[in-house]
Amino acid sequence: MDSGVVFYIPGVLLLLVAGLKLPAGTGVWRDSLVASSSAILLVGSSVCILSAPPTIRLVNDVTGVANFSAPLVYTGMTALSASYLILMIGWKGGPPATRRHAARLVLVVYGLVIAGIWVLFASADVPVERAQDLDTYYANTPYMREMIVLYMVAHTAATVALAVMSVSWIREVQGVTRAGLVLLVAGLTFDASYQVAKYTAMAARWEGVNWDFLSTDVSPPLVMLAGITCACGFAVPRVGPPAVDNLRAWRRYRLLKPLWAEIQTLRAPAEGVIRWWDPPVVRLARQEIAIWDGVLACSPYLDDQVRTTAYAEAVASLAADGPSGVRALLRAAAGSVTQSFRGAPRIPATTAGEGVRRHVAHQATLVAEAAMLAAARVQVSHHGGAELPARTGTLQSLSKPHLMVRLSRALSSPIVTKARRQATARATRQE
Repeated sequence: MDSGVVFYIPGVLLLLVAGLKLPAGTGVWRDSLVASSSAILLVGSSVCILSAPPTIRLVNDVTGVANFSAPLVYTGMTALSASYLILMIGWKGGPPATRRHAARLVLVVYGLVIAGIWVLFASADVPVERAQDLDTYYANTPYMREMIVLYMVAHTAATVALAVMSVSWIREVQGVTRAGLVLLVAGLTFDASYQVAKYTAMAARWEGVNWDFLSTDVSPPLVMLAGITCACGFAVPRVGPPAVDNLRAWRRYRLLKPLWAEIQTLRAPAEGVIRWWDPPVVRLARQEIAIWDGVLACSPYLDDQVRTTAYAEAVASLAADGPSGVRALLRAAAGSVTQSFRGAPRIPATTAGEGVRRHVAHQATLVAEAAMLAAARVQVSHHGGAELPARTGTLQSLSKPHLMVRLSRALSSPIVTKARRQATARATRQE
């Protein structure tokens, strides 16, 4: 415990979570809820680091005042309690005037508590530095005793108020807000356990009994768990949705990579650059812009004859694979889109029932459109030297997001590779 690891680890974790919220820009501080939750994470991180015994000794040495860290840490804890209450008041909502009045009341009360902590510390005679057991060592010292009790009572009042508000509200909300409240209640449970340990250790000292282990060994892990869990409870409703959006964007970004790689060379080098530090949502937005720009450049060269030929080859390949190929297709395809092409053979009825025929048509359509796009990209790459097709095709698989992903997957088909190779040969002959 003397190494401070139990304090430094949660302090660093809270700082990292705060860092995830700050890159959104300076405008983040204009939203009172975002600003409050960010402040809680930063204050909580500071309190954790300041509470570590090595930091306590360092602060005392730097200031030249024995136990100067005590009021400093108690001030941080009191400010954290006030921040929790203010954020909960704003989080729960209500008439603006009522919320402002309640927030001002909290600021005034806890501001007075902080002032009282420093006045009492200045009045106390505490010459012996105590980095771990200050609460119990000075439990009977005039003014220092009152300072400790003042901090504990203010902390308890905040815990009770938060618990009442959380429990009364948790039944009315769902989703990430409810998840945040559940974490908050869990954190308050840890905090209540910490307070019981502290009160018991101090009461034992008042009765002449030494139960200091409750304060030095039991309470520090509990209060650190409480701080982390409560801070995460407040942060989840603000950080959760963007985190989920980024996870979804990252998955889609990876799935669209083959399609993006196919046509990204059609853009100017300076356009749509995806930097390594871009978050997934930005990466996906730039990737999709690049895809649409590439498709637009390819549009005049989308050859319907290439699509018809590729469709016929895809249907024949699936039919030749037999039942095993159909089963694999059913696992790969999750929707049904039927598209008929002139000159394309009818899917054999012996392959499967009507539902399987629709799946086969859907997969063949994706392969055919992928082949048409790949061939068009080859034509565009020859800088306008290629001839325009007699009949221009369309890419219907770009009409919906999930179909765009399946089009990206279809680019790996051997039929697409063949169409790309044939288009290269035609373009070379035309030069």
